[in-house]
Amino acid sequence: MREEISMQALSREEQETLRAILRRVFEEAAVDTLLQALDHLAARGDQGIAALRQWLEGSLAGLQSDVSRLAKGHGSVEEALARLLEAHARLEESHRRLEEALARLAEAQARTEERVARLEEALARLAEAQARTEERLARLEEALARLTEAQARTEERVARLEEGQRRLEEALARLTEAQAQAEERIARLERLMEQMTRQVGALSDVIGGDLEDAAYIVIHDTFTRELGWKVDVLERTFLRWDDHELEVDIMGRAYDPARPKYEIWIVGETKHNITVGEVERFAKKLPLISEYLTHQRGEKKERLIVPVCFCYRARPEVRERIYNLGFHLVFSYGRVIWGKGGPPVSRRKKTASRKGAR
Repeated sequence: MREEISMQALSREEQETLRAILRRVFEEAAVDTLLQALDHLAARGDQGIAALRQWLEGSLAGLQSDVSRLAKGHGSVEEALARLLEAHARLEESHRRLEEALARLAEAQARTEERVARLEEALARLAEAQARTEERLARLEEALARLTEAQARTEERVARLEEGQRRLEEALARLTEAQAQAEERIARLERLMEQMTRQVGALSDVIGGDLEDAAYIVIHDTFTRELGWKVDVLERTFLRWDDHELEVDIMGRAYDPARPKYEIWIVGETKHNITVGEVERFAKKLPLISEYLTHQRGEKKERLIVPVCFCYRARPEVRERIYNLGFHLVFSYGRVIWGKGGPPVSRRKKTASRKGAR
């Protein structure tokens, strides 16, 4: 019996070698198909082997032809592969440059984003400033409206003022004319006043002289009668010493028999209707009169100045002021009101007066 040739008759190593040979040419599915076909032909015996040999010879011739073509194609493939490798190198260089460009682009993008962020922040501040500006603009428009209204009122007032100015100018013109007439009348009145002044001055001298004459007599008699003094002549006196000059309405010496060592001076102010102001001015003369007496007669402890106010009339407040200052008030009809300290008499005289009163 002929020995059958099949894949089962081959060792495992021989099967793998055959498979490796076939894989060089065919795909894995085709290799399995060929191996199955070989097993089938082997099962048919010599006829199958002859057919397989014929097929193998044809296939080998075709395979050689294919290998020849493949060898030629392999050269073309190698050339194409070389070109492909060169293109791949260029592509990698382009890819590298592209990556560098992308890195620069990413860096620029980062800077752009930072600038955009700053721009957005600036835009936000600008929007806020714009809102404030619009608010201020609204307030400005409102103020402008009020100003416009006030301007209208001002123009109206100016118009009224202009009208008033016109009327004022007319009145001023009339007033100027009236002023000229008034000045003429005043000039006439001034001439009349000068005449009256001269007349009144002459009359005042007469009246004043009469008042002082009456004061000399009444004061002389009052102090002689009331106090028992001896009174010298009383008269208007002009006091001059150093750089001072002072006029006194009434001034003269008096002697108190109870105090023979005392130097007594009666000084007085005469007025028809004496006032508080005139009393105050008279009070300011007394220190100067004392200074004059010290200058003329030397310092003396026993000197006594007796201030007297003589008048026709005196209001209650004037009498009170004269009394509080310690001055003596003598009226033209002879009545005397002694000052706050009482009449200017010695202690012995006052004691005698109290005993007589008892």
